[in-house]
Amino acid sequence: MTLIPTDLHVRDEAVAEFNSATADRTWYHYVLLAAAVLFGIISLGFVGTIFWSSLPTWLHHGVTLLTGKGWSSPGGPFGGLAMIVGTVETSLIALALAVLIGLGTSIAIVFLIPRRFRNIVATLVELLAAVPSVVYGLWGLLVLAPWMAVTVNPWLNSWPFAKVLFGNPGQEFGPSLLLASIVLGIMILPTFVAISREVIAVVPQDLVEACLSLGATRWQVIREVVLPTAKVGLFGATFLSLARATGETVAVALVAGGVANAQFHLLYPGTSIAAWIALTFGESQGTEIAALMALGVLLMILNFGLSMISRALVNRQRKILAIV
Repeated sequence: MTLIPTDLHVRDEAVAEFNSATADRTWYHYVLLAAAVLFGIISLGFVGTIFWSSLPTWLHHGVTLLTGKGWSSPGGPFGGLAMIVGTVETSLIALALAVLIGLGTSIAIVFLIPRRFRNIVATLVELLAAVPSVVYGLWGLLVLAPWMAVTVNPWLNSWPFAKVLFGNPGQEFGPSLLLASIVLGIMILPTFVAISREVIAVVPQDLVEACLSLGATRWQVIREVVLPTAKVGLFGATFLSLARATGETVAVALVAGGVANAQFHLLYPGTSIAAWIALTFGESQGTEIAALMALGVLLMILNFGLSMISRALVNRQRKILAIV
């Protein structure tokens, strides 16, 4: 019997606090609220129009878009398998390069480089993100490709199964999936370093000092304490970098070759979803526009999923560090 008055009292206090907070709101609260609502409407409208424009392709050629190997303009059929394969190949190879180099860079910035130089090195690495993607593409095509033709190509030609892995290493080195992967790896490196450095830096210093006091070397502390503690956040940085790689457009369009051919030879030209949309959209019409929109839907879903996984992993890492 005493619960009802108590509940009513709590409810009255909550209502009074809500009314007080509402009365204290000024005009800029409503401006910010209106801006948030407007942003939500614009986002929903943007995504909705993309889905609506791609609907004819999903209804009539959905299976062909996912499994077809040929892209016949302008009437079709429109097979997106080559773009999907190219996106997966270039993104995964670029991610492997970025993780190997970026993890070492992050560890060096946090633990190995003298303190007075840490911010300088970190700033220089993160400034790579400010370079326009078209500059990366031109650099890869005009500088990296000729250099690789002289150094990398002969080395690849000496591998026992070179033709199986790379196609024909004896050919002149030009636009290819391998070149696009290397350029992509350099482009996503600042993203991975920026996040992984922050994740490693917030590992409790007490854990590090405790291990050092027990006689562990610096490498043992990094291997046995820092990396296991920060592994969830590092996975989050990996997925976010992967999302960055899958959505890159201009640089891949310049250095991949722009050939819609589903193959796994890294020295042959290829393309990705984003690059193919950029290369063909200007001359497309009719049903081909709907097919390109459908490729855009695939790319949005992929990037959204990777971003959500990354956010969930980073939030989990924060909870782990809060417990530690």
